[in-house]
Amino acid sequence: MGKYSDAHICQCLSRLLISRSNFPVTIAGDCCKTGEQFVQEVVGLAYGLQQLGIGAGDVVAISAYNSDLYLKWLLAIAFVGGISSPLNYRWSFEEAKFAITTVRPVMLVTDESCYTWFLNLQKNDIPSVRWHVFLGSPSSDFSKKWNVVTSEMLKRHLVKLPPFDYSWAPEGTAILCFTSGTMGKPKGVTLSHGALIVQSLAKIAIVGYSEDDIYLHTAPLCHIGGLSSAMAMLMVGGCHVLMPKFDAKSAVDAIEKYTVTSLITVPAIMADMVSSIRDREIWRGGESVKKILNGGGNLSIELIRNSRMTETCSSLTFLTLYKPTQEATGQSFMMVSKTRSNIIHHPQGVCVGKAAPHVELKICADGSGHVGRILTRGPHVMLRYWDQILTNPLDPRNEVWLDTGDIGSIDHDGNLWLLGRTNGRIKSGGENIYPEEVEAILLEHPGVAGVVTVGIPDARLTEMVVACIQPRKDWQWSEQSVWKDNHLFREHLQQYCKDKNLSRFKIPKIFILWRKPFPLTTTGKIRRDQLRKELAYQLQSCSNI
Repeated sequence: MGKYSDAHICQCLSRLLISRSNFPVTIAGDCCKTGEQFVQEVVGLAYGLQQLGIGAGDVVAISAYNSDLYLKWLLAIAFVGGISSPLNYRWSFEEAKFAITTVRPVMLVTDESCYTWFLNLQKNDIPSVRWHVFLGSPSSDFSKKWNVVTSEMLKRHLVKLPPFDYSWAPEGTAILCFTSGTMGKPKGVTLSHGALIVQSLAKIAIVGYSEDDIYLHTAPLCHIGGLSSAMAMLMVGGCHVLMPKFDAKSAVDAIEKYTVTSLITVPAIMADMVSSIRDREIWRGGESVKKILNGGGNLSIELIRNSRMTETCSSLTFLTLYKPTQEATGQSFMMVSKTRSNIIHHPQGVCVGKAAPHVELKICADGSGHVGRILTRGPHVMLRYWDQILTNPLDPRNEVWLDTGDIGSIDHDGNLWLLGRTNGRIKSGGENIYPEEVEAILLEHPGVAGVVTVGIPDARLTEMVVACIQPRKDWQWSEQSVWKDNHLFREHLQQYCKDKNLSRFKIPKIFILWRKPFPLTTTGKIRRDQLRKELAYQLQSCSNI
């Protein structure tokens, strides 16, 4: 197999079969599968795909809720040399059709989460799709309307497991996933077996995943965060607890019922879980949880105090905020609070830790300074965008350095300091302002629950900095900082920013009370472009601004 033979995600099957044969590796509802049962079903499904003619380079798109079957499909597709393309079940049909048209799958696998897709796809001709398969067992109403092929129909029941003779797709591609599309249409990203494996090894080495872990899938498998952590847990042979989609109550129940030891989160998920735990008179689940990975945004000090965690910004860098080996719980929380305070208020930006073992990072500065675009290189980098060649004109040797879209710097100790996103940068009065830096300061205010900062057009400054504030419900604002006509008297928060040593040109000129949820992408990222449009319209209608 040449260069692809040294890394394949199906190599985890041997470990599951030998070391975890009689141990549970997946729990989904009332269904529990041992390592041997799991491997049998993966290989049986792979042989069914082979008999259909699915082979090297064929794309199979999957859109479904989390389940043990979802994991089996990912491995079975890779086993025959196919490429999995996880699609987000929360997309509209138009978004899904765009993705399907882009990747041209030969097979589409869905469940009842995509019922409307199924109906619309019957009416829309997608030439590449030859088979439409239902992931699980459809309800009786669904079966009456449509004659569907199911996973069980495809699976071959093997009396004896044959040798694991798995195949590779061209370029060693394993997964074809999509970006969030915060500033345009999502892009298809091709990831190799090697990329998934080295990311998994980084998490195993730094976080300490092991076969003793019971991992709760709080993130959907269509997101790279949920997918890469699932791969790490498959590699070590831990146990997967799967619920169809995240629900705070169900997650908290599952942690207690199955003595969950690890999970991943984003700030919104953590906030919902903490709120659910507070509503309970007795909850003992916290005794088992040892490892929490946070991504997609910074956690507030309040949330950190309510969780013992290891924080990561994607798989590039890791920052440990709490180590379970510390016995003095109160002291460790003090350490966390001090760490977060120093991190947030440092003029270099927000510290997101040091590079993972397999990751190279460098800063491409526009001028003589040390701040610039963050580039990365290594086996974790995507192969290319789908149907595009990945090149980097900045590197004359044509070595692949990927522009992350982030702006930051690297200190003398190797820590990466994040200032913001290139596409979120505000240009005001000739100065560059990164909204994340302003937001980090404002989030430290005890009366601020959420904030998003954007720039709106201004004749004098080019762009004016505006902060949309979600106030904390239980905070009593003083008379000097009351809300009036949907706007906050700016003096209080402006002075707060000054007291925190935020440069004057970065301090928002306008503060607006935001009464509804901030617009998000399906992966939970802020849609600053949409917020900017809504804000511009709102400000135009206010004569007192």
